[in-house]
Amino acid sequence: MTKKSEPLSKFLLPIDGEGTFKAACRLAGALASILGERVSEITLLHVMAGRYLSTHMTNIDIRAGFVLESETFQRLREQFINEKVTPIMNEAKKIVEQFHPKASVDMEIVDGKPAEKILEFVNKFGYSTVIMQRRCMDPVKGTFIGSVTSGILYGRGACSVYIPGTGFPEEGPVNFRHILVPIDGSKGSMAAVREAGTFANYSKDVEISLLNVMDVADIAAVAESGTGDWDGSLEEAQEVLKNGRQILVDMGVDPSKIAEKVLTGEPPEIIASYADETDIDIIFLGRTIRSALSDILVGSVARAVLGNCAKRTIAVVSPEEE
Repeated sequence: MTKKSEPLSKFLLPIDGEGTFKAACRLAGALASILGERVSEITLLHVMAGRYLSTHMTNIDIRAGFVLESETFQRLREQFINEKVTPIMNEAKKIVEQFHPKASVDMEIVDGKPAEKILEFVNKFGYSTVIMQRRCMDPVKGTFIGSVTSGILYGRGACSVYIPGTGFPEEGPVNFRHILVPIDGSKGSMAAVREAGTFANYSKDVEISLLNVMDVADIAAVAESGTGDWDGSLEEAQEVLKNGRQILVDMGVDPSKIAEKVLTGEPPEIIASYADETDIDIIFLGRTIRSALSDILVGSVARAVLGNCAKRTIAVVSPEEE
């Protein structure tokens, strides 16, 4: 069982070499500027995945004695870092510091498989928050196709994953005025409430909407039973929202900044449409750890929302203990 750090206290930003990092750095900088001293550490991590060898491997016969610890390996690695990696890392650091000049930003460069190394860093050093961008997206559905981000979401890392949406501002100020927390009473959704509450306590003007979606499948089950127990279902939804509100109030969030809503329908679709209608800046989602394969088989609200809400910034929050 892995226990994560205090929410929103240690940031890890995976930085690749293909330009998919600027929005993540802007998001990290904007969050850090609001959270101030709460953020004790920001680390930029580049996992090279052996890319500096790819153009040379066709000319190397491993059987002829090529060893990765050799001078040739070291020279290729150093050349790649100096020419490709360092400029990108310096650019990423400058973006973060534009928002939060006092931020302490470290840089790490390692070899290995990206998702595995990112999770290794999360678990070894206790990062609370991974901030990274979507890659390899289906232009129609906006879903992940074999991305590193998907590997992090389904990996065993006790962290929250923040993903800037395609609508995240590419320049100028970044404002957080309205955040949405869909809740169903699960551990993951209540952890999302607490993380949203933590953020709200530092961003005093932000408004929080708590949303419970009564699934059409559950409504159909009530209809089929013939009991007509609509009141019971509604009371259960309202109780979930009441518990979420109480968590926020106990954390010190201004009650006037909290709104509650019960809607009916397919949860991912309702969450997406509500986020668009109310111009949500961040959607906080609770997650349940399962493999990507089982997720495809049994379905996941979090995964579907990620697909349906490509424009919105999303925070996928894991329970405190897993």
